[in-house]
Amino acid sequence: MDELTEPTAEETRQVLRRVAEYRKVCDHVRGRGLHTLVFGLMMLVFWYFFYYQGLVGQRWGLFSLLALGLAVLEIGVGLLQRFFPSAEGLLLDGIVMLAFAASNGVRAFLLWQMTKKVDYVFIGFGVLWTLQGLNLVRSYATLVKQMPARPTREHLRWFNGLLADLRDADPKADPRALAIPTDPYLTGLMLGDNAFFLDPLGEVLITTRRDVTLEFENSPDPAKLPRGYLSIDGHNFPPFKLNRANWDNYVAWKREGGEDPMSEQ
Repeated sequence: MDELTEPTAEETRQVLRRVAEYRKVCDHVRGRGLHTLVFGLMMLVFWYFFYYQGLVGQRWGLFSLLALGLAVLEIGVGLLQRFFPSAEGLLLDGIVMLAFAASNGVRAFLLWQMTKKVDYVFIGFGVLWTLQGLNLVRSYATLVKQMPARPTREHLRWFNGLLADLRDADPKADPRALAIPTDPYLTGLMLGDNAFFLDPLGEVLITTRRDVTLEFENSPDPAKLPRGYLSIDGHNFPPFKLNRANWDNYVAWKREGGEDPMSEQ
């Protein structure tokens, strides 16, 4: 990755934290994709029973075609959110929902002008769709303000590679790796002045060498492994059984940064 070949440790952390936050946004959009698909199918059912079957004379009228087009578009947005999630998925979803609410609102108004009948069902759903659409557009605007600099595709690929390495971290095979059987179970990679830890829920913790502390306490029984105590960014994790590979990798990493954990024991 060209932009991450010669950065400082702090620059690397900033980039990766930004990537991690954006991935959360994409995960949220991907999760919303199912809701969008369901709503799109509901719009399609609404068009079929109300326009295609209910108003045979207006089967291919302007409002019928608009409702059909918006339903298909909403299904397309849902598929986009599921398989190609991005912050723009929220904006597109909001725009389609507002357009659907507006089209039904105009139709209800024209119907009132002709018959003087108020369709309260249309009004209720229209208000609901309008509020939901506005919330989605507002959410997108907030994300743009909070994250003006988006991660590049290269950054995302690099981060995905890091995640794969974290999932496969084996301290016996990789001197950069840690596998800590605390609660929650953590796997880690120690890369220069940076450290990365992954928990079972897929959350990535990005920190510095100086903010990771691993200590041990020998067991009275020499046949048993010592108890390890891990602290990351001031958070102390529950004690665990510390094997030799984890300890050796940690000591080598700390010494590489000018510290000697052995002198602190």
